[in-house]
Amino acid sequence: MLTLYRDRITTEEGMPLTPGSTFNFHCRPELACFNRCCRETTVLLSPYDILRLRSRVRLSSGEFLRRYTRRELEASSCLPLVLLKPSRSGGCPFLGEEGCRVYSDRPAVCRLFPVAQGSELTPAGIVDHYFLRHLNYCEGFKASQTWDLTSWQAGQGFREFDRPRRYWLKVLLKQGQPGRPVPDDRILSQVYLIAYDLDAFRAFLFESALLRVHGLDPLSAAPLKTDDLALLRFSAAYLEHLLFPEEALSLPAALRAALDEEAGKTPEYQGP
Repeated sequence: MLTLYRDRITTEEGMPLTPGSTFNFHCRPELACFNRCCRETTVLLSPYDILRLRSRVRLSSGEFLRRYTRRELEASSCLPLVLLKPSRSGGCPFLGEEGCRVYSDRPAVCRLFPVAQGSELTPAGIVDHYFLRHLNYCEGFKASQTWDLTSWQAGQGFREFDRPRRYWLKVLLKQGQPGRPVPDDRILSQVYLIAYDLDAFRAFLFESALLRVHGLDPLSAAPLKTDDLALLRFSAAYLEHLLFPEEALSLPAALRAALDEEAGKTPEYQGP
């Protein structure tokens, strides 16, 4: 099992970073270690990561999941996590001779490296904790270029991944709180489809009686047929309704919130 929780990440895995912390790092092809981290890494994918990657390689979400990923259960929530499956030669399946072949759509974990992240759910919301992973073989730390956490995230394009990442992260952290019932296999299958296989979830919404059963107006829900980000936001709300029905918004309210949130922004990602 894997965990996303701050209390499971120890100082053995990295030096804690505070908002004022700085570090030196610069990765470039001239380094002898270039791409080694991509051959010896575990890449955890959020639903948004999958959305970006499956569009990049022009596959349905279901085919992408079958071809490129594997599943594990998160230790505290017992919910499914999705990780990139190593290639036959080992390492990332999107690693080419000259580096990452999907660089502009690379997952959030890759964007943060050499920074690692753990999260916890507090009364004020999700709190992230960051750690610097100083790998012995990595020569990038010898660079003179200095970063703090804010400039590193901005420079790596992490921020556009952060908001959609939090939708699913909230569900994981909430389910991982003490006293939550362990989901059975039926629930786990539903969670996997709703969270990760967005094309299948979209078909489920519009080709079954789900809209009618939950009092959702088909005309109001129509944007979900084409707006991937709104569908991603609604899928997280649907998961909350499935796992925490006594605490979640009604689905009509969740649909309005998802559409209003995306309509109020200029999305970084518009879909394929």
